Amino acid sequence: MNWLENIRVVLVGSQEPMNIGAAARAMQNFGISDLWLVAPEPRVRQDLVHHPDGSMAYRLAVHAEEILDNLKMVETLGAAIANARLVVGTTVREREIYTGAMVSPRTMAQRVAQVAPQGKVALVFGREASGLTTDEIDLSQLIVRIPTSPKQPSLNLAQAVLLLCYEVYGAALNPPEPAKAQLAEQEALKQFFDDLREYIFRIGFADEKRLPYAIRRFRRLLHKADLTPGEVQFLRGFLHQSRWYAQHGKRP
Repeated sequence: MNWLENIRVVLVGSQEPMNIGAAARAMQNFGISDLWLVAPEPRVRQDLVHHPDGSMAYRLAVHAEEILDNLKMVETLGAAIANARLVVGTTVREREIYTGAMVSPRTMAQRVAQVAPQGKVALVFGREASGLTTDEIDLSQLIVRIPTSPKQPSLNLAQAVLLLCYEVYGAALNPPEPAKAQLAEQEALKQFFDDLREYIFRIGFADEKRLPYAIRRFRRLLHKADLTPGEVQFLRGFLHQSRWYAQHGKRP
């Protein structure tokens, strides 16, 4: 179960300090301690600096104060997931097309248990009022929608964190065989998709209006491939050489 230390909970745009504390307590219940906040609302920032007196987050983080003491705060989701080998996004919205595979919490946990021995896995949760944006969800290889009653489909943020941490902990108790191939980190994937965006625009495959749609389709295709670091480097080399050839018309 040592790989539980590689599980990172990422909360994007958090609005309520109490939810931060309750989420930390849920993480502590299931042996997960790496908490990152992405661009939290000012009231959250202010609350956290009021520790030990007057902080609602610390009041709710019963026996999990250390997680709040050591949390990381960054301004972009990209910074929070840069070294992750697998990103799991969460959503309450039902859509037909996502760039990542839509899976159940239990299926997600099994995949996390395969990848986490390699390195960091990020579980990403969105804003209390609106969740993750489409662009944020597109950074995920796996997407989880927790089944709930139609009468009340939306979960409290801390409840969602608890449920996914519970499933991951359950998978840690009886883990599947680890993944055989090491997955590329998100920073390498970002660099590749940046190269790809420039490439398909320059060759006229998509204009500015259709470029985001084209990139989403490529993401959907390539997320299925579970690219390794070497494969990402190979693809970037292919793009660079193709661009050079298109400009010079001959081999170097």
